[in-house]
Amino acid sequence: MDELSAFGAVEATYQAHHLPQYRGNPMVEALPATLRADELLEFLSVRPGFEPEQREWATDDRLHMLATLRSFVVPLQRHVELAQTLDSMLRSGYVGRMPRTPEYMRRCQSIYDQARAGASFANSSLQLSALLMGMPGMGKTTVVKRWFSQFPEVIYHRSTNTYQITRLHIEMPSDGSSIKGLGHAILHAVDRLIPGAQYYETYAKGGRTGADALMRGVARVLNMHFVGFLVADEIQNLANAHKGKQTVMTELVSACNELGVPILFIGTNKAAKVFSQDFRQSRRSCGQGIRHWDRLSNEASADGINEWRSFLETLWSFQWTRQPVALDAHFDALMHHYSQGVIDIAIKLFASAQARAMRDGSERLSPELIHEVFATEFELMHPMLDALRRNDSEVLALYDDVAPISTAALAESVGRRMQGLSTAQVPTPHSQVGAAAPAARHQSNKKRPEQRPASAAAHDTTETAAPLEDRPEDYRRAIQSATDTSAQVYQRMRELGMARPLEALVDLS
Repeated sequence: MDELSAFGAVEATYQAHHLPQYRGNPMVEALPATLRADELLEFLSVRPGFEPEQREWATDDRLHMLATLRSFVVPLQRHVELAQTLDSMLRSGYVGRMPRTPEYMRRCQSIYDQARAGASFANSSLQLSALLMGMPGMGKTTVVKRWFSQFPEVIYHRSTNTYQITRLHIEMPSDGSSIKGLGHAILHAVDRLIPGAQYYETYAKGGRTGADALMRGVARVLNMHFVGFLVADEIQNLANAHKGKQTVMTELVSACNELGVPILFIGTNKAAKVFSQDFRQSRRSCGQGIRHWDRLSNEASADGINEWRSFLETLWSFQWTRQPVALDAHFDALMHHYSQGVIDIAIKLFASAQARAMRDGSERLSPELIHEVFATEFELMHPMLDALRRNDSEVLALYDDVAPISTAALAESVGRRMQGLSTAQVPTPHSQVGAAAPAARHQSNKKRPEQRPASAAAHDTTETAAPLEDRPEDYRRAIQSATDTSAQVYQRMRELGMARPLEALVDLS
């Protein structure tokens, strides 16, 4: 037992499962019980150990407390939905995967036969994969790791002398095309978890083993240790491959589908370049009930839930400045204006503003202070956040990780620009509170664009413009029509033959 504890493993204890598909399966019945929605909200929550008396501590100590906000998590509806999906995938993946059963022996025989024949894994129709994609800084990996922390990494089944690995979390190769790099990462991870394991030496042979033979060895290890879930993080790295972007994913998914191991891909919006290349890859990302994780909106959803407000109200309570301030509508709007609903930026801006208030002796958050901190400490983020603020899809497309993933979003952005519309302007601190200096200095440093005579602009328009009805392929026809009828741009594009439905592009038979 001491050896198990040294490796973070536990000995299995079993609880009979009430669902028929899991009943009698030791791999499932050794897992902790499924958490209900209210239990998930409590479990996923990560908050600092805060007490109001801490505001009287020395500045050095309070700065250390600010650092605890790095792991801060407010559970939202999207987190609960993700956790429920992962729980279903994990337990469903163990159906038919019990030690010393005919199904298990069939898989062992299949791996052996493929190794003898030097064959790769065949594409299986079984789909046990899902994609968690979204903006950077939205806590995707943090929440996934938090949910998996309820399970021991390794469970030892004494009756079958089996070490069960509940999950492996690996990062995809940075070059996007190294199957061997992926295989090595998996073997190293298993060696770290299993007492006395030397699978890297056995199957990689110091890096000399070829890619196909290596992946067969990886499959044998995954099967032998009943790996419950493979989490493939930074999946957008596959877009970096100069050729064969699908090779690593296809090899990994084929092997895991053959073994019945579920896969969760995690990536930024750049991952859309990988999954949208063909219908087979798109299927791997869909059908598990995981939605795209966009930034938090400061408007309530159709069911009346305002995730931004829920997040900020909880975050705002952790003020270590000596003079805490209440969260009002202006602070709410200001924080969303600068962070654009990106959780990581909002937390860092909140913590940095407190640190500035402690160091300059003001000991109080203010709109002017938040503006100044954003202007001086987040300058590298300004171009991307400005594009998000304008919802300018064309500019965002220059930044792969935050680029929109739909052509409809691009069309909507063009429409807004043509109509001269923009996102609602949040009053800057100097316009409401009277602190003109920071914003005025920031604006005065910008070079004003050269003014052109109005007559010249009108002359250019007259010469180049032509009626939209004379240009049947001009997307602005759809935008104008949508504006006139209060319809969606994408729907008008469909009606005018400018956008084709999925079924017309993909053979679904």
